[in-house]
Amino acid sequence: MKNVKKVTNLTMVLVFILLTGLGFSNVFGQEKESPTLYAVMFYADGCVDSQLLVPKVKDLQSELEGNKKVQFVKFDFSTNESIGKAQALAGKLGLSNVLTSNQGTGFLVLVDAKSKEEKVILIKQSSDEMLAIIMENI
Repeated sequence: MKNVKKVTNLTMVLVFILLTGLGFSNVFGQEKESPTLYAVMFYADGCVDSQLLVPKVKDLQSELEGNKKVQFVKFDFSTNESIGKAQALAGKLGLSNVLTSNQGTGFLVLVDAKSKEEKVILIKQSSDEMLAIIMENI
């Protein structure tokens, strides 16, 4: 019975490795494609500009579905809990400087994923204009 559990656990670990790649090259020797650009939304429930931005970001995500070069990130400032999650996510992605250098909500910051350099801040542009700017920065 112990051997069956060991085999089951080993199988689960191998499946996990195959599915995630663990951030390294996968078992087929291909590198996991990492984003070249982060599209970071600064959001809060009570912010009118955030509410106007949400449908634009959804349009962008739909247009860019399957494009592995852009990763959308949401820093939510609605509650203390969501702020803590935003800080943790910023740390995990190496975006803590982006988080602390921007004040307010209701805008999108494009950040080079490798250098973590802020490229442009998108606020009042249309979805089509935002898409064009994102494509220029990939």
